[in-house]
Amino acid sequence: MNCKICEIHAKKIPMVVGETFHYVIRHSEFSKNAPGYLYIEPKRHVEVYNDLIHGEFMQLGECMKIATEWIYKHFKPLKLYTITISEAVPHLHFHIVPRLEDSPKGIEFLQLALSGNLKSSDKIQQELERVTTLFVSE
Repeated sequence: MNCKICEIHAKKIPMVVGETFHYVIRHSEFSKNAPGYLYIEPKRHVEVYNDLIHGEFMQLGECMKIATEWIYKHFKPLKLYTITISEAVPHLHFHIVPRLEDSPKGIEFLQLALSGNLKSSDKIQQELERVTTLFVSE
């Protein structure tokens, strides 16, 4: 099977925010220009909700709490979006996406964030550099 998320998990997972027995919570790629954008990913390959086992369902709420607390501790989002699509990568995963100032709203913002087409700025780049330091100190 050729799964981008499974490949990432097989290597050293970059920028981990938290981890449970069943999940990894990690920061998105910096190319998305979205400081604080997190993924919650099951450690085993699961493609649909129906394939989650009881423990995975139970830990999903804990992971949402870890991700949300981390975002609010380090950023001041105007809004926090949660979405799962799993079309481009068929490994079930959840996007936790903070909308910071000077961003479009709602679906327009999510389309830009998910596709990696958010505009960069000096402020965004400074925030991404700051994100790097968060993994060293925690």
